[in-house]
Amino acid sequence: MNMKKFIAGKAFPMICAAFITVIIAGCGDDSSNSTKAPVDDPTPVVNPSDTASANPSTNPTTTDPSNPTTDPVTNPPADTTTQNPGQTQDPVVTDPSDPTVNPDPSTNPTDPTVTSSFNRDPAAAGLVVTPDSTGFYDVGDVYKAVPATSKLVFVMRHAERQTSEGQESLLTEKGVQQAISVGAKLAGGDESFYYSSTDFIRTRETCNNIAKGRGETAEVVTWEGINGGYFLKVPSDTMDAFVRNRGGSWKFISSWAYDDPNPSRFTKDKIPEYLYELMPRGDQFVNEVVLANLPNWKRVNVLVSHDLLIEPLIAYASNRTVDLKFYESGKWANYLSGIAIVVDEANLVTLLPVRGIEYGYMYTEQRQAQLDSLAALQNP
Repeated sequence: MNMKKFIAGKAFPMICAAFITVIIAGCGDDSSNSTKAPVDDPTPVVNPSDTASANPSTNPTTTDPSNPTTDPVTNPPADTTTQNPGQTQDPVVTDPSDPTVNPDPSTNPTDPTVTSSFNRDPAAAGLVVTPDSTGFYDVGDVYKAVPATSKLVFVMRHAERQTSEGQESLLTEKGVQQAISVGAKLAGGDESFYYSSTDFIRTRETCNNIAKGRGETAEVVTWEGINGGYFLKVPSDTMDAFVRNRGGSWKFISSWAYDDPNPSRFTKDKIPEYLYELMPRGDQFVNEVVLANLPNWKRVNVLVSHDLLIEPLIAYASNRTVDLKFYESGKWANYLSGIAIVVDEANLVTLLPVRGIEYGYMYTEQRQAQLDSLAALQNP
């Protein structure tokens, strides 16, 4: 057989397919190489996920002394009396234990029939704000729409970081500017914000630069209550070891968060073991992490975490209507995307998916590699 014909006809497609598999299997969950976006989509491809902060606990408001990454000195448990020392306590906005206001899903956290009771319609809360074509609300629009009598909490992913993946990884110059631009959107008035982050430089510096954009100096409270592992039943390295050769945590997490109708056999079998039910666990996050601590915070609050928390929170807050289905579309939670939690005077809690920069989602480099390889097969 003519060798050139064999390569063009059979060997080349096989090599490309194998190349795709190697890329997907070999990329970690904190890959940092930027690639270009598909030509038919204007969304820039930016650095994908970092899950180094994942540190699950069945009771995130209690520090686990057996957890080696939780320092009881620098990372205190979510004791509402210590979250902001010296801060005058605000009036109680809501009683999260009141079943008539916020039913407690923890009483049946694995029941798939349980759905969230929180409001997702901004009009029902009297908020005049419109999402973009992908379903995200701009953080500045939400801030301006929320009246002074309501409380507001943003839970967001950090800004763009440098290539290193560890706790000491810094923001890029672009990431610094991203955070400052978010702060500029939240500027106005003479009120100060409450800021909290995980014990990572990139999350803390995101808070500092958002504050800088607002024209204030932040007192950032380090709090592991908002680490990346809230939806995990197992340590993140246990999940990472399982998914390493099965598409990575992006595929696994998004398949679970969006209730993939055609999950792989491995994914389907492991989801109940590794992950809580999305909607009741999301309600539990709002109740025990946000509402329970809100009386000790300020009117507007910024909590900065990592994508392993933000990806499922966006799926939860949008009732899965925002597309971050990496397993299908290749989209993942972008930097400075997240959710807004609005609590009005009547204790109505409204959840909205938000973005701080131009796009609420990013393409991961694996997806781009797939698209490039498919294009090469179609146009040899």
